[in-house]
Amino acid sequence: MKKKAGIWAVAAAIMTIMSATAAAAEKDPVLFTFNGKDVFQSELVQRTAAYAQGGMISSDTAYREAIEYMIENQLVAEAKAAELGLDQYTDEELEALRKEADEYYEQQLDALVTYYAEQNGAELSDEEKAEFREQLKTLWEEIGTTKESAEETHIFNKTRDRLLETMEVENTEEEIQQVFEEQIEKDRTQFEDNIRMYEYFTYYQNYDVWYTPEGFRKVQQILLKVDEELTDAYKKAVDSEEGVEEAREAILEARQDTVDEIYKKFEDGAEFKSLMEEYSEDPGLDADMVENGYLVHQESAVWGAEFAAGAFSDKMQSVGDVSDPVVSKYGIQILYYLSDVPSGPVEMSDPIHESIEKYLTSQKRADMLKDWAEEYEVTYNEEALKALEEAVPEATAETQHH
Repeated sequence: MKKKAGIWAVAAAIMTIMSATAAAAEKDPVLFTFNGKDVFQSELVQRTAAYAQGGMISSDTAYREAIEYMIENQLVAEAKAAELGLDQYTDEELEALRKEADEYYEQQLDALVTYYAEQNGAELSDEEKAEFREQLKTLWEEIGTTKESAEETHIFNKTRDRLLETMEVENTEEEIQQVFEEQIEKDRTQFEDNIRMYEYFTYYQNYDVWYTPEGFRKVQQILLKVDEELTDAYKKAVDSEEGVEEAREAILEARQDTVDEIYKKFEDGAEFKSLMEEYSEDPGLDADMVENGYLVHQESAVWGAEFAAGAFSDKMQSVGDVSDPVVSKYGIQILYYLSDVPSGPVEMSDPIHESIEKYLTSQKRADMLKDWAEEYEVTYNEEALKALEEAVPEATAETQHH
């Protein structure tokens, strides 16, 4: 429980920052007016932080960027939707939308409590979780994120979706192919000589990367587990660089009979895939892993050094080869060289084609919203905007001092 204090410190730090922001916005002047609607400083500060967190603008003090984004992505959409009557809902529809927003609001609070606890390595009791949750809820309410504001945002998003659906655009095959080729070139430049980054984006971030670096192969595995004491001893030996071979031999000895049985069946003609299904104790094993195995490179970091070394060992020279038993912190792994993976650009597929179409449609609709923005009158309170921008360094310094 020693690290639990870190969680309360996080909450306190956030409170301090928000207090500084609240003090700066105490008078809450109108910063700009769009189509006759006043936008106050408190609302802009809140939205700027949200836009920055979502990656829409460069920082949580980029107020003029936030104004531009707010006009083009919210205020224009609201005004145009109102003109077209797309902001009208039945009582039943509004009730359903509010219920969805309330459920999401509560889920996000729960997720934040879990996140902060995990980041600080603290095991909180139910009472402590409830207390921290209330602190977060109070913080949200202080910066304007209430259930009511969440409901308003959810209803606006629904209205905006209605508006977007009326904005018909056409995408040509030439445009789709151009986007495809441009993204391939970006991926090639970024990942061709950086296997670690390629694996980070594809494995950890689950991004679709349309260029495959050279040197990957597909490898299937049978994982045999051993007692935790043996794997702990192996990890300690590797960390200290002492007694590694003895720890390795102890793990092999624990499952030697099963290892011998697997190799014997393979030599007698059994398919490796069927042996995986019969013997593997891999908790992550699913139908895709059975069929396609793991994507591995000599420089791979995601599967562990032992796995990568075993996958490219002297015993794994040709498709169809089987490795010697590989010992790692997971237990014993027997690897099978399933296939080589072609390097270079991926082929255009239906899912890729569809994703590019969605991207182009989104871009063209955004351009239409920008064009519509010219139809509405916007006036700026330059004096208040300048005062807000000049207050930022002072508030930041005060926060760092505390």
